[in-house]
Amino acid sequence: MSRSADYTIQGFIYQFNKTLLEVLKDTEDSEIVIEGIIEDIEVKSELQTTAIQCKYHETNENFTLSCIYKPVLQMMHHFHENQDPKIQYKLYAHFPNEKIGTTTVLTHIEIDEILLSKDKNLKKFIDKLKNKVNIIEFTDRFTLEFGPSLDELIVKVQNALVSNGMPEHDIDTLIYPNSIQMIADLSTIHDSSKRRILKEEFLQRLLKIKKTAVSRWTTELKTLDKIIKSRKIQLKANLAKNSRLRYFIISESTLDNFNSVIVTFISEYLGKYHFKEVHDKTPIFCLDCSLETFNNIIFRLHRKQIKVNDGLVAEKFDKGKFIAEPFRIKTDKVLFTEFQLKLLRYSEQAINILNECKSEDFFIFMETIPEGLDTEDINVEHISLYELEKIKFVMGMSDIYE
Repeated sequence: MSRSADYTIQGFIYQFNKTLLEVLKDTEDSEIVIEGIIEDIEVKSELQTTAIQCKYHETNENFTLSCIYKPVLQMMHHFHENQDPKIQYKLYAHFPNEKIGTTTVLTHIEIDEILLSKDKNLKKFIDKLKNKVNIIEFTDRFTLEFGPSLDELIVKVQNALVSNGMPEHDIDTLIYPNSIQMIADLSTIHDSSKRRILKEEFLQRLLKIKKTAVSRWTTELKTLDKIIKSRKIQLKANLAKNSRLRYFIISESTLDNFNSVIVTFISEYLGKYHFKEVHDKTPIFCLDCSLETFNNIIFRLHRKQIKVNDGLVAEKFDKGKFIAEPFRIKTDKVLFTEFQLKLLRYSEQAINILNECKSEDFFIFMETIPEGLDTEDINVEHISLYELEKIKFVMGMSDIYE
């Protein structure tokens, strides 16, 4: 991951934590909107709406006005276009050398400086606001607050979770990562009316989740080691069962070096969980990749003497052939099986087959669960890990992941 990408993810995690803190500290049954119409976070009570934008400047030691030109102009533009007296604007920003919790307002002179900026990226805002916006009224409704570092903010959030009745022993491994994931999931919903949270509803939903979220967001947390070790323990119970029908969906876009590692992963999975006579249910691997890559994988599995049922008859897919179970016989203590796994290339047809012939466990190694996938009455394990070693670790196929 590039340094700039890492900073971007940190910025989102900072925003998610600030959102979570706003939810947890609410005492007025306010409605919290994530990625609202106005700003990153909108706290709506009966009397007013506070629109909060978050900025995380870990590398900028000292605050300078130019660092906040853009967010101030964005807020000022919304103020100018809407003129709603119930809206308060807050910029919540972290700069390492600024005192945490300090709040300040902008002066008329500072607003003038922002509006005189020559930055071409800000021109569209400045042209609409210069000599038009009511600066005095905007500054009355705008506040700049200097927030803590990400690590300090996380501690505040975790303490707030405990204060709101969440079990302290589960904070690091279950409650906190799942709460971040809930905020992240809500932030991606297109319909803004569905990105709204009430504190009590949020806490009730959080308590019902018994699996630790493993995603692009939670794997960036400093508690990653605890998170994946906890997830490994959660998966162990079902993976230890010999007779268990398991399906996998794996995407080349969410597994690093997919083409290089997928054959090894399948081979090692079979060597761990599908080699005994009691392992009587054939796993299905559904791979989201190009046809060329898919065919190459089948060939490489063949070279490793792994027999695959891909459902093809004379180069045409036959569903009956695919769903049939393999002929198996044991002679002289040697188990012979017609094929060891079934392999599908991800498509609408593949999803329909997976829906028709339901599994007991469904492992989904993708960013999101595919639309149209019927997960009713199935144990779904949605794990968004990019590195093969981490996947093997949580699956109980290795003892280390670094």
